[in-house]
Amino acid sequence: MEGISFYSIKEIFETCPYTKRKLECLRKERNKILLTTDWCFLPDAVIDENKLNAIKICRQELRDFINRLLNNEIKCKIIDDDFEEKYFPKLIVDGTAQTQQEFL
Repeated sequence: MEGISFYSIKEIFETCPYTKRKLECLRKERNKILLTTDWCFLPDAVIDENKLNAIKICRQELRDFINRLLNNEIKCKIIDDDFEEKYFPKLIVDGTAQTQQEFL
């Protein structure tokens, strides 16, 4: 990946107003993804225990994702058009990465 610069969010947060808007969009997207699996935790939901555990892990990773960005634990190019595709946590079921939509 020569020629691609990766930045910490803190490095560009103060100088680029786009970064704040991008973080807001990321939070909205994260929340939308979390909503797609809320039903899995209803008392009458029928779901395989392994799949439920994978969903729990993915949901935690999604919740932690923004904090990890803001704490410089993830270096990335936040202005990429396909940022979410590249960096958002994926649901791993049976060793295969899936989006929440593909899984459900």
